[in-house]
Amino acid sequence: MGKEKQKSNPSGKALNLLRTRLSNPNFFFKPLSDSPDTNYSKLKFIISSSVTEACNNSILLLGPRGSGKVAVLELVLCDLLEQYPEGISVIKLNGLLHGDDNCALKEIARQLCMEHQLLFSKVASFDDNSQFMIAMLRECGLAHKTIIFVLDEFDYFAQGKQRLLYSLLDAMQSVTSQAVVIGVSCRLDVDQLLEKRVRSRFSHRKLLFLPPSKEDTERFMEHILSLPVDSSLPHNYIVEFNGRLKKILSDERFKELINTYLSFNSTIGHLVRFLFRAVSYMDLDVGFLSLENLRTALSSMQRQPKLECIRDCSLLELYLLVCMKRLEVKEQNSYNFNSVMTEYKSIHDSFQTSDYYAGNVCLRAFEHLLQRELISFTDNRGHNQSVEFRPVKLLISLAELQQGLKSYHSCPAILLKLMDR
Repeated sequence: MGKEKQKSNPSGKALNLLRTRLSNPNFFFKPLSDSPDTNYSKLKFIISSSVTEACNNSILLLGPRGSGKVAVLELVLCDLLEQYPEGISVIKLNGLLHGDDNCALKEIARQLCMEHQLLFSKVASFDDNSQFMIAMLRECGLAHKTIIFVLDEFDYFAQGKQRLLYSLLDAMQSVTSQAVVIGVSCRLDVDQLLEKRVRSRFSHRKLLFLPPSKEDTERFMEHILSLPVDSSLPHNYIVEFNGRLKKILSDERFKELINTYLSFNSTIGHLVRFLFRAVSYMDLDVGFLSLENLRTALSSMQRQPKLECIRDCSLLELYLLVCMKRLEVKEQNSYNFNSVMTEYKSIHDSFQTSDYYAGNVCLRAFEHLLQRELISFTDNRGHNQSVEFRPVKLLISLAELQQGLKSYHSCPAILLKLMDR
């Protein structure tokens, strides 16, 4: 019975497949290995040439957070460890954890001891650990083994006296050493933070990780979301799923949605989170992705603090906001608390609403809107005036107010009616 249900409704299995892909960086970065112009190919060539030619190298991987620096590096290291299982040793540090020089050298010594099954001394000094590192570089070089130092959050290592970087790069000047230093940072000017003595020993190679273009983003989405023809899913379902996906990608409404998405964040990491949400919104009863799934995912990722503030307002505060917007529609661009109260009273007299409050309560609600920065004073003059006499202006648009009212959990129908008038 369960197998028959799975065959008749394979959408659950398709959803699991897509989620697995989106959780696996190797899947969406693997196609990069086909082209020699990608950062994957360039980084792999630099590191592999250091291994095969027994030379030292240093390189910086630069780009915004979420651009795939660490993911591509991990993919390269996995491939090289398979290719040279006995010829590579990887030491990983993070500037957030090991920014202190003493702590960083101790961590290097600990990882080297663990890698080569040696006894680690917790009480060793900075000089002892430095000498141990130099000795290990020499021994590994003689054994034709390359030590790869990965320094994530590299800019934290470039602060202070930079003793770790100097000790490491200076040790690499030896003929017998065989090492690669890879710095990873989101600061594009991180090499300018290096001291002169450190900079002179650095090879100044850089790989820049840029967010994908609109065309690359669309190709990436098609690569991730298309179901493989050779999977265990029904062939007819795969054909229809991929056909619908191509229709979505060629739709003009999708093009507009992608332009909106790219306008605020276009890194690979953010794109993966966006697609994961879109896939999660897929209706399993229907069994196919829709443009609405992508639209819902985008709106859920776009933080709208003003709408959040409107949702947290009291009913009285919503009435005051609607009154101000009505005054602006009537081309009354300058108004204060007293004129807002006049509009509020006219609404009550016209519609006999039950939500009518005393003036002092309304003033407190008015001050609360000022604190939330949904409204503000039109100028900085008049500090000696009372709040109710100072002119104010709305800091939200008509569309934002309408959307906020519609998403409010118990918004009176009269407010939505007033906004349409």
